[in-house]
Amino acid sequence: MHIAIFNCLKPIQGRTCPDMFKNMVDRGLDYNKDRLSTSNVSISYGIYNCSAEEFPTCYAAIDAIIITGSPKSTYDRHAWIVKMHEVLRDVYYNHPRVKLFGACFGHQMIASALLEDYGVRVEKNPKGWEIGVHGVDFEPEFLSHFPQFTSDDWAMQRKVQFIHHDQVTVPDGSLPSDWTIVGKNDLCDVQGLFQPNRVLTYQGHAEFDKATTKAILAKLNSPAWSKDDREAADQPDDADFYAGVLVEFLLG
Repeated sequence: MHIAIFNCLKPIQGRTCPDMFKNMVDRGLDYNKDRLSTSNVSISYGIYNCSAEEFPTCYAAIDAIIITGSPKSTYDRHAWIVKMHEVLRDVYYNHPRVKLFGACFGHQMIASALLEDYGVRVEKNPKGWEIGVHGVDFEPEFLSHFPQFTSDDWAMQRKVQFIHHDQVTVPDGSLPSDWTIVGKNDLCDVQGLFQPNRVLTYQGHAEFDKATTKAILAKLNSPAWSKDDREAADQPDDADFYAGVLVEFLLG
C-alpha cells in the first residue's frame, strides 16, 4: 500500500506531522494484529508540502491520502487551500480506488470539498474551543461497519486529543445516503464522517500525544483557554483504538 500524506503543518518540537501519522498507522497495525493478517502488510509513503502547493501529479500508484491538521481554516482563501479543494474533488470523482482520510483540518477539508453542495459547512464553533482529551460518542451506524471493534458490553465512547475551534456542520438529513457521521459530543456534533471503503475523517487528533497537544497550546497561548482546558491534554486517551479503526479502513 502506498499512502500520500498531504502535510499542512510545520514540525512540532522537532516531530513532523507525517511522522506522527506513520506512527499512528504502525500503532493501528499493532492494535489489529489479532483481528487482521497484518504481518505481510507493506506500507510506503509519499510526503507532499501542500502549503507550497505541492500535490501528486499522478494517482495510479496511490492507494490512500492522509490529510493532516493545520492552523489555517478551510475557508481561508490561500492559494494552496483553494488548490486542495480542487485536488480532493478530482481524486474523489476521477480516482475512485483512492481512499481519503483526514484529521481535524483534514476532516474539515474533505467535508468542505466533497459535501458543500449538500449544505455541509465549516465554520467557527459557537461553543468555543475543544481542547485536550474529550470523549466521542460513536454513532451505531458507523460502528456497524466495524463489528470486530464492538461487543455487547462495549462502551460506545472513546477519548482522543483535540485542539480546534472550527467545526463541520451538517443539516439534518442532508448527507448522501451512504455517508454517516462518525460520532458527536457536547462540544461538537460532527466528530468525523464516513463513507464505506472511500472516506474516513476524525475531528480529533489520534496522531497526537499529550506532549504534542501541550506544545501547541503553549505556542498559541490563547487567553480564551481556562486552566482546565490547558490541563485536559494530560488525561488518558484511546488513540490506539482510533488508529486501529483507521488501519481497518485503509486495508479493508
